[in-house]
Amino acid sequence: MTVQVMGLCRFSVPSLGAFQSMPEEIGARRAALYDPRRLARRLAWFEHVALPGLALQTDPDFTLVLLIGADLPEPWQGRLRRLVADLPQIRVVATAPGEHRAICAAAMRPLVDPAAQIVAQFRLDDDDAISRNFVQRIRRDLALAERVQGRHGALALDYAKGFLIRDEGGRLTAAPVLAQNWAPGLVLALPRDGGRFVLDYPHHQIWKRMPVLSLVDQIMFVRGAHDGNDSRILRVERGFRVPQEEIPRLLAERFAIDLDGFAAALAAAEEGRDGR
Repeated sequence: MTVQVMGLCRFSVPSLGAFQSMPEEIGARRAALYDPRRLARRLAWFEHVALPGLALQTDPDFTLVLLIGADLPEPWQGRLRRLVADLPQIRVVATAPGEHRAICAAAMRPLVDPAAQIVAQFRLDDDDAISRNFVQRIRRDLALAERVQGRHGALALDYAKGFLIRDEGGRLTAAPVLAQNWAPGLVLALPRDGGRFVLDYPHHQIWKRMPVLSLVDQIMFVRGAHDGNDSRILRVERGFRVPQEEIPRLLAERFAIDLDGFAAALAAAEEGRDGR
C-alpha cells in the first residue's frame, strides 16, 4: 500500500462558511481576521507551537498545505513565508475568498501524488501542533491496519492523547487531555481516487462515516486555547496523569516547544515588540 501523507493548515483565510464567531459579510470578516494585533498573536502561535514539530518530523516525507488569503497584508505574509522558506514540505497556497471547503480542496488537489493508493490527511489550526513522530506513526499504524482500511475503503486514526495549551490573559498553562476525535490528532486515510478531502468530514461525526482506530499510547498533539479561537474550548473532559513539573520537558521532547520562549514571544506580540 502506497501512502501519501498530506496536511492542511489554514492561516486566517477569509472565506465563506467555516467560522462560527466571525462576521458573515466577507469585508467585515477580512477586517477581523487581518487585525494587526490578532495576526501578531497568531504568528507567534504558529512559529512557536505549530512549526517546530513540523520542522523536526522523524519521517520528513509529507506535504503540508499552508493556506493563506491572497490579500494577507504585509508584513505578516512576508514573515510567514520566511518562517517556512527552508521547509520544502510546506507549500504556501494563496487563495481568493470562496466557500471554505471548496477552496481548501482546491489547494490540496494539485498536490495529490498520482502514484499513491491512500492519501492520509490531517488538519491543523495555526495554534495546534503534532508530535515529532506523527508522520512516522501514521505510516506504521496504517500498515498495521491495512486490512481494515482495505475492507471499508477509508479509515480514521484518532491519536487521542495530547496537551491543551491555554493562554488566559498572558498566562500560559498546559494540561494533559484525552480527547476523542479532536481535529489535530485525527488522520483520515482516504483512497487517492475518491476525490474527498479532510474537510469533507466533520471531525466530531467521523465515526458515522468510517472505522476509527483510537490510539492513546503516546502523546501526539497540542491544541491551543485562547480568546482568539473561533470555537471555544470551555473545559477539558478527561486527562491523563503526569506531574505538572514534567509538562515543559514533555512539550520540548515531543513537540520541540519551548514554553518559556513561547510565553515571551506572546508577550512581545501583545506589546508590539516582536519587531520584524
